[in-house]
Amino acid sequence: SRSKLTVPRFLMCHLAFADLCMGIYLIIIATIDMLTHGHYYNYAIDWQTGLGCSAAGFFTVFASELSVFTLTAITVERWHTITHALRLDRKLRMRHACVIMAAGWIFSSLAALLPTVGVSSYSKVSVCLPMDVESLVSQVYLVSLLLLNILAFFCVCGCYLSIYLTYRKPSSAPAHADTRVAQRMAILIFTDFLGMAPVSFFAISAALKLPLITVSDSKLLLVLFYPINSCSNPFLYAFFTRTFRRDFFLLAARFGLFKTRAQIYRTETSSCQQPTWTSPKSSRVMYSLANTLSLDGKQE
Repeated sequence: SRSKLTVPRFLMCHLAFADLCMGIYLIIIATIDMLTHGHYYNYAIDWQTGLGCSAAGFFTVFASELSVFTLTAITVERWHTITHALRLDRKLRMRHACVIMAAGWIFSSLAALLPTVGVSSYSKVSVCLPMDVESLVSQVYLVSLLLLNILAFFCVCGCYLSIYLTYRKPSSAPAHADTRVAQRMAILIFTDFLGMAPVSFFAISAALKLPLITVSDSKLLLVLFYPINSCSNPFLYAFFTRTFRRDFFLLAARFGLFKTRAQIYRTETSSCQQPTWTSPKSSRVMYSLANTLSLDGKQE
């Protein structure tokens, strides 16, 4: 899109990059599995102690932490925008977002580099995750990461709850849209919980040397639940949103495709200007929620 880069879109770019890194990790692991299927024992030592496993481990830890950090930043930014709709002086600027994401990149990079310098290790299991908890430092490292992720999850839940309560205040909000907002928020929180809870629960028990499942079962658990957030983020935050569909059709129209559909979106955009009888706060709240949760209906 030719429109000015906004803070939400800037944050979304970082989320997309984090999910891309997770995709690279999954491709590496799937390729090794395909090449060594049936005789992995002949390659286990070379793979797990080699540069390839360390690179795969770096990608996945970096992607996981950057994704969690960015999702939290996106949620807090939306909450801040909605709760301070009338305070333009407190609006989050691009420079603020740059500082926040710089901190996120530094934290994620450090978290991914520590296992390469002896704090835990990527060579413990074939899927190249830091599951070595033999030393106290490794235990503290792993438990700290997991607790930070859990804290981020509760932060996201709290912000969405506050957004929902704010959304219910405007008297102009239709009842069916109110239900749609609740459903959208429930899906976002449920996917975060589904990807985080099983892994965190069993990982913390293993880090405390109280394993509840075997290593083989843990690898199966990781394959099923670990990538859920990165796989669902493109759909929840992009493909299923009205903003993405509008941008996609407007971009395609520049190449001679979907011109009729693009014109519909142009007409709707021009007709959704704020009416004179709408309060500024109500309008800004509804607009922010439409961007956040991608409501398909027009907002008054």
